[in-house]
Amino acid sequence: MYVRVVVNIPRDRDFTYNVPLPLQEQIAIGKMVYVPLGSRKAVGYIIGIESRCEVENFKDIIGVINELPFFDEEELVFYRWVSRYYHYPLGKTLFEIIPGKGKSTIPSRKKMVVLKESFPLRELRLTKRQELLMDYLREKGEVYVDQLHREFKNCGPVLSALKKKGILEVYEKEVLCFGEEYKEDRLIFPAVSLNEDQKSALEAILQGLKSHDFVPYLLHGVTGSGKTEVYLRAIEEVISEGGGVIFLVPEIGLTIRLLSLLRSRFPGSEIAIIHSDIARSLRQAKWQRIRAGEIKIACGARSALFVPMKNLRLIIVDEEHDSSYKQNERLRYNARDMAVVRAKLAGATVILGSATPSVQTYFNAMEGKYRYLYLPRRIDDRPLPEVEVIDMRGQCRQETGVALFSERLIQGIGKTLSQGNQVLLFLNRRGFHTLILCVTCGHVFSCANCDLALVYHASAKKLKCHYCDFVSPFPTICPVCHGNHIKSYGVGTERLTEETKRLFPEARVTRLDSDVVGKKGEMERILKALAERQIDILVGTQMIAKGHDYPFITLVGVICADISLNFPDFRAGERLFQLVTQVAGRGGRGEFPARVIIQTFNPEHYAIVMAKEHNYKGFFEEEINARRLFRFPPFTRLINVHLSSLNRGKGERGVLKIRELVRNLKPEGGRAKTLEVLGPVWAPIAKRRGRFRWQMLFKSEDLRPLYPLMGKVQREAARFGLEVKIDIDPMDFM
Repeated sequence: MYVRVVVNIPRDRDFTYNVPLPLQEQIAIGKMVYVPLGSRKAVGYIIGIESRCEVENFKDIIGVINELPFFDEEELVFYRWVSRYYHYPLGKTLFEIIPGKGKSTIPSRKKMVVLKESFPLRELRLTKRQELLMDYLREKGEVYVDQLHREFKNCGPVLSALKKKGILEVYEKEVLCFGEEYKEDRLIFPAVSLNEDQKSALEAILQGLKSHDFVPYLLHGVTGSGKTEVYLRAIEEVISEGGGVIFLVPEIGLTIRLLSLLRSRFPGSEIAIIHSDIARSLRQAKWQRIRAGEIKIACGARSALFVPMKNLRLIIVDEEHDSSYKQNERLRYNARDMAVVRAKLAGATVILGSATPSVQTYFNAMEGKYRYLYLPRRIDDRPLPEVEVIDMRGQCRQETGVALFSERLIQGIGKTLSQGNQVLLFLNRRGFHTLILCVTCGHVFSCANCDLALVYHASAKKLKCHYCDFVSPFPTICPVCHGNHIKSYGVGTERLTEETKRLFPEARVTRLDSDVVGKKGEMERILKALAERQIDILVGTQMIAKGHDYPFITLVGVICADISLNFPDFRAGERLFQLVTQVAGRGGRGEFPARVIIQTFNPEHYAIVMAKEHNYKGFFEEEINARRLFRFPPFTRLINVHLSSLNRGKGERGVLKIRELVRNLKPEGGRAKTLEVLGPVWAPIAKRRGRFRWQMLFKSEDLRPLYPLMGKVQREAARFGLEVKIDIDPMDFM
């Protein structure tokens, strides 16, 4: 017996090994094995089993690591597709997406406790603690005994007493688990009546599910239109027939509420939550239970897409427009796009949901590639927020320059707080000051590793680089002119928070951005405080624009809507429209109408105008015309090739050779004649983490003829010590 094995190396090839007789019964596709690789021992995945091989003198595999395989041949087809499409070696792909070598996943036995179905309650006399414990078990169902001891101190005697009275059943159960994902508040989300638009959308989705075939849907609904309820009804149908579901959200921070929601609506089903912040051993255990068919609902961030769900019938991609679905390092995949591919391979239904669909997704729906479903109204016919645009060009103050708050926004915040409601202030930039310079000579304090200005963080009293995490103390002397006139300019969420506290000293102001939520559980704590109205004003970055629903937020202030327009990206207008619309949609979710105040220096920009009017179709028409004119997606496909070197001179020589290679080697076949190559040029951030950076953009109507060319670019770059990263369908051009 021989096996083909892939290992975690930057070459797209497999290796064949002989299987010693004592190990042959343990062999299966998808298992991890130890193999000799050169002079070292490596870990790899089995991707093929052969009964004979013409070549002799193969090395033996050393051992089998896991008792249970991580995937089968059907799942391997999908993983191969991802590897080939993103031009990434299969071995590295598998090690990227599978929670491989962790603790052993041999089942262990855990003590469980559950209330018996019937017992003579009227004839029993119970203590207060016994009643509390019984109430807890009624709500939770089957519970680990360890969990009870955490919730109720010294509860052993109480458990024993209830067991003697015939109320409880205590038993052991085999589990593949190494702990809880985390504690989340068990919130109740009762089913609600559907309006006519929701009923129509659900009916169409159920027809797709009944077909047991690949059916892609775009569920386009305004903010607060009840898309989630449609998702839940579709999940209910799938679960009732024994099917499997994968539910994706763009951010790890959204998984807590999603888990509570799913556990509330499907109390009889175990939910697996999958994302990179969960310990590898726990993810591995959940992965194996999903493979065994014991768990039928998996939810999480983008990596949850790859779980080996049995009888996969439905994939949901909520907030499908969100760029967080694209991984921008190592395996640069887009989970939204791969969700469509996986559904097609599995013959499943996929729902892409958003209030602001990506231009590409909406275009596919209009072209008939996806079935289009529209929810034009909010639940209970609640009005969309009234939007006011403030032209900040007339808001300058002579003594301080550009005002942070317009008078209209200050008045709006004061009025909202006096009514006992909450305010959301959005600024998509972290830090206190975003530019530190010497006013004598003009020297800007930049990162030692990156071609970027450092940002001042007042709470830490440090300058930080947001790309490589370089940190330095606040300077007192200029290193160029040795003067001491160091000034800071610009604004981030930290300074915005301080200014808000100064203007509204009685208000409870909290900040939510990635600097704040570094500590585990901090984001959940802040959102819980917001829900319980312990926060009056929440200041934040795009984190606050995603998926949150708080009924007492009646004013949303967008401090500077123009920030996203300054990025070198053809999607800048699209991202501006999406961000403004999404953050505006956080308001007016309850009984009270909401207002949105957008501060901008570009009030005539079509993205601002259309966001003010809640006019997605108008925005799309403007955007698609520009894309057609300049041949950008969806009319062409893109590959961004990143080149970098630690040595600038050697890197520049290599880049010139790459340019010559590309000019002389034109791809053949398909629609390769439409190929357009831009660059190589310096990247917008010319130096990052100590590496000098260039990039080339390939535009073509067909990517397939370009893949051989990418291989030649990689080989030529290696001769000059250039590091090459190939980004298919890029989202980040920095």
